[in-house]
Amino acid sequence: MAIHPAGIVSDLSAANATAFNRIELNPTTVIFVTEIGISMNGAPNSTLVPVEFNLRRTSTVGTGTAGTVVKVSSNSTTLVTTALVENSADGTPGDFLHRWFVPVVSGMIWVAAPNREPDCPAALFMGLLTVAALGASINCASYMVWEE
Repeated sequence: MAIHPAGIVSDLSAANATAFNRIELNPTTVIFVTEIGISMNGAPNSTLVPVEFNLRRTSTVGTGTAGTVVKVSSNSTTLVTTALVENSADGTPGDFLHRWFVPVVSGMIWVAAPNREPDCPAALFMGLLTVAALGASINCASYMVWEE
């Protein structure tokens, strides 16, 4: 069985964070997104509406902090994809691939169906975007897993 190089990058954003990419991948080869996780720590009795998250390709890179990329398998080859987290500016909007409304009192894990993983070539960037700012006391933990 061949093992494809796979990586994961995660982010923990602070309360009241603005509506920008939580995670943005910068591939140097074609990548396939295989899993995304989002969770928020809203109060159990919160009446806030769910927060919209979008998976999208962008044609330009945003402005953010370098994310820590970790290999999923320690036996796989070196990863070449880099990441940004907590962007202060978004890249140019491109294809919107998925949209989720995530309750602020819980979260979600999305796993791509086999052979239906969204791809992103080296000329583009893949981002997980928060559409609205988070609430006054709500933090968000998110991650993205991909294969190169």
